[in-house]
Amino acid sequence: MPAYNAAAFLFDLVISVTVILIIYNLLGKSLRELLDKVVRIPAGTSFYMRALLLVLFCTALSKVVSGIHQKPDAHFMEYVWAVATDISGVFDNLILIILAYVAVVTILVVVLKPKNE
Repeated sequence: MPAYNAAAFLFDLVISVTVILIIYNLLGKSLRELLDKVVRIPAGTSFYMRALLLVLFCTALSKVVSGIHQKPDAHFMEYVWAVATDISGVFDNLILIILAYVAVVTILVVVLKPKNE
């Protein structure tokens, strides 16, 4: 049924965006403080924070945007498994992106570390 495919897609989209916002809220405050101390340029901090959010959204939505396409005679659990498969792909991509972002921020901290007084 097309309505079930649309509902599954919407549910998939809501879960993905919620996961992104949770991750961003968990990392945001401490990451902003770290970048403020290391970069010392407010525009630089804003750039790295916005870049993180943009990359998280693009990564998660790249797995979800194709939608859910089940046969018309598919059972409810097939839709559940399709959403779970998409969300699994979202988590796989997000962990790689977060690891890459942590590596970039670590390099920034090492290169631009504030001098101890």
